[in-house]
Amino acid sequence: MGSAEPINYHYEKLYGQGENAADIVLAMVPENARVLELGAGPGSITRRLKAERASRLTAVELEASFLPHLAPHCERVIQANLNETAWVGEIGGERFDALVAADVLEHLNRPQDLLRACEALLTPEGSVVISLPHVGHAVIHACLMDEDFEYRDAGLLDSTHIRFFGLKNMQALVEGAGFKVVDAGFVSRAPEDTEYADRWRRAPDDLKTAVLRNPHATVYQCVLRAVRATAPGDALDLMLLAGHAPRVTPLMHVNRLLKRVLPVSLYRLCRRAYAAVSRA
Repeated sequence: MGSAEPINYHYEKLYGQGENAADIVLAMVPENARVLELGAGPGSITRRLKAERASRLTAVELEASFLPHLAPHCERVIQANLNETAWVGEIGGERFDALVAADVLEHLNRPQDLLRACEALLTPEGSVVISLPHVGHAVIHACLMDEDFEYRDAGLLDSTHIRFFGLKNMQALVEGAGFKVVDAGFVSRAPEDTEYADRWRRAPDDLKTAVLRNPHATVYQCVLRAVRATAPGDALDLMLLAGHAPRVTPLMHVNRLLKRVLPVSLYRLCRRAYAAVSRA
């Protein structure tokens, strides 16, 4: 990642429930593509890109302890701080079909500068795939009403986040870097299924009613794919698309409950069983 502190995000594979950004990221990366992954961390998505998308990977990561985890899955690993762009010159003449920045840009001082610098590393038809947390989620309103912008170790208010994005900010981020949105997916979570469930439960009922009128109130993360602004085709509007984000279903609540009460090994066994049934 680009910050000085190691950030260790692990993504679990969930199927068809609109609540896992990593699955959406992988779906947006073409198969057999040459991929540049920014802020690859310990390789949670890196491994899946290679195994499931047959990606040929170059990873950029700052934290030295993560580099050995990345090396077996990558053709090349570059140790660099993403708050700087000098490392872009180390790439040489290699060009990539996709650039992946999964839960990375919110940790950077000037994320738009990084996207601008990386534009030259893409093939003519190349795209960027980005996942970002949505600060407009309903529970953030509850935190603000309680006068407590409560940072945590992970989640919407991760203590290492230094940038915060509503949907319009996400759109402006990519457009300001010379790209346009051509695809998007959304992770939905009910307020009571987030890390701020207790704060939501304590919020006044009139606040809850007002906040939930926002059609984007349960969008927890946004994953978007963007291409150069000069590419053929029209740009998509995230504000319009997010209104069609996955509906929060009872199964999502069950999944969150199981994750809280079951041992990790048993939870993953249940997930695999569900996946087998859902694909049958």
